[in-house]
Amino acid sequence: MPLVLVRTVTGLEGLAAEEVAAAGHRVVGVSKRQLVVDATAELIDTPPRLADDLFVVRAAVSDPGHLKSGLVSAGDALRRVLSVARQDSYAVTASFDGSRNFNRYDVEDLIGTVLGGPYHSRRDGSTPPADRSEWRVVLDGKTMWVAVRPYDVPLHRRAWRQRTVVGSLHPPVAAAMARLAGLAAGQRVLDPFCGAGTVLLEARAVQPGATYLGSDLSSAAIAAARANSAAVRWQVGDAARLTGSVDRILTNPPWGVRIGIDDLTPYQRQWRRVLQPDGLVVAILNHEQAAQLAADPGWRVRGVYDVAVAGRHPRIVVATRHPLSVGPGGRPRPGAG
Repeated sequence: MPLVLVRTVTGLEGLAAEEVAAAGHRVVGVSKRQLVVDATAELIDTPPRLADDLFVVRAAVSDPGHLKSGLVSAGDALRRVLSVARQDSYAVTASFDGSRNFNRYDVEDLIGTVLGGPYHSRRDGSTPPADRSEWRVVLDGKTMWVAVRPYDVPLHRRAWRQRTVVGSLHPPVAAAMARLAGLAAGQRVLDPFCGAGTVLLEARAVQPGATYLGSDLSSAAIAAARANSAAVRWQVGDAARLTGSVDRILTNPPWGVRIGIDDLTPYQRQWRRVLQPDGLVVAILNHEQAAQLAADPGWRVRGVYDVAVAGRHPRIVVATRHPLSVGPGGRPRPGAG
């Protein structure tokens, strides 16, 4: 099988490579937002959940450099190695690293010329027809990759996602949180800011044997979550008044951008109170919230992952309860926050 390009969210390249390798495929290259994978057909049938998208490589030549003359030479090289059957309709999306004396539309139009046939340029802002095939060109500084998507839609568009709410998380990022949580069958998993359910539904796809509870103060959010899946228990509830006991907390609290919350400390206290002593919190936070959690003596931060999503740069924080932060009966010890 040809090589495959796995496109990722910035910051998730390493975790995505781990997921791909764990599935038995060989990662032969890692660069910003991309893995190059020597894969079997199984990767196409069962793609990685952390992938933003996936493309099958049809040709690869040397990166043309920063000059337009190099781009022209790359086009000549591609004509010698790239052979495709005539297509009904197709579009091309290009990206590259570094400063160039050409833009992405120059690259896309070049590939459109090389491929021939009914190519739909994006240069004038027009939208290609929905039934097109989608080609991807990536210039990573070493190689010019030309690849085609083997699916009708990008991988990040989940079939379960019928409804969203303000602040809904990008599904591959939620899948990364689920992977970091080390989920196991029989565990109780809570999201106290569940919104439309993205985090828990991605977690359930990773580990269907756990029990999931999503809670949100917004009845509209809970309605959206129920529309997305009836396989998880959803309820209207206050994240500042949690009950019960859980093994994992996976959550995406508001970052204070489109939805605001006050100080995160009261919520951290609630997380610590309901979390089992060997439990784990995986939360995606803004930088201030992440620093606040790290400074809280009731928690031990086990990992921090900076990502880029929705034009923002939040942090996925993995934390455990400090072993001395909770006294008998779940009462916080003095000084535990």
